[in-house]
Amino acid sequence: MPFTGIECWSESGLLECVAVFRPAALDVATSLEAAAVGFTGTVTYQETEEAFGRLKETLGRFCALVDLWDFLPSDERAVSNAAVNRVFVRDTAAVVGGQLVTGNAAFPARIAEFETTHVALSNLVRGPEQGAALPEIRAARVEFGDLFLLDSERLLINLGLRSDVRSLQTFLEVAWRAGFREVGVLCIPEHLGIIHLDLAFNVLGPQAVVARSFLRHFPIRVFQQGGAQRWEAFEAYFSARGRRVIPFEPVGPGGFMSNYIFLGPQLILASESAASQLRPIARDFGIEVESVDIEALERGNGSVRCLTLPLKRQAL
Repeated sequence: MPFTGIECWSESGLLECVAVFRPAALDVATSLEAAAVGFTGTVTYQETEEAFGRLKETLGRFCALVDLWDFLPSDERAVSNAAVNRVFVRDTAAVVGGQLVTGNAAFPARIAEFETTHVALSNLVRGPEQGAALPEIRAARVEFGDLFLLDSERLLINLGLRSDVRSLQTFLEVAWRAGFREVGVLCIPEHLGIIHLDLAFNVLGPQAVVARSFLRHFPIRVFQQGGAQRWEAFEAYFSARGRRVIPFEPVGPGGFMSNYIFLGPQLILASESAASQLRPIARDFGIEVESVDIEALERGNGSVRCLTLPLKRQAL
């Protein structure tokens, strides 16, 4: 039966259902292989499978879990099973309001993986008897590690290293059709090498955001449905909408402090590598931090947020 419950209007409402994708059955055995697929180091399939098991077990204590492998047709599995980045499912699609929006891979090594993941998502939301073609609004050159649902009216997107500024008008049409009224646009310079916004930013409930310190130097271009566009200073943008900006700099080899997800309004799931830095900040806002050991998966240059695709959240 098709999955009919997709709906997300924020990053921090109660998470009811999330999609993941099990690791591909390959080792990344040499430094050359790691560089080719965008990993920060070598890793074995056994290590990634064990880390993925811990992630699934932790998520399963709080919400329903969908493994997209179970929705992939047999003729698509050989290609998907050779795509080691497929575990980072966040980038491939997003639930924006009540619609599923698929993205385009800017990194050539991920193009096939994006397309097979979209087949699995199509089978999930429509049922395999409907065929693999998903009626979608495709925002060209957008990877969804660059997108945040700030609240039920506002989206924030980075058009930088992996999401092309030429996709902006198409993305605005997606946002308006989904029912959002405002889109803030950041442009993190490509030379910084920051793949996605969620490696430098995240919401901290309705009261705050965490942001790499350099972001204060980059104004946000604000688009409102039916209104004129304008520029706002980064910190002033959030202050005007009732949120404090908490600056941070990454600590440790991965620097994944901002790559977490909310399980509920007062509960975050972060990796063990990030949790110790995050806890004292979150505690100031009455938010607890659950942690999970996924270090092997983090060698793929992503963490908890990259590894999860929320399908349904309760409204705040």
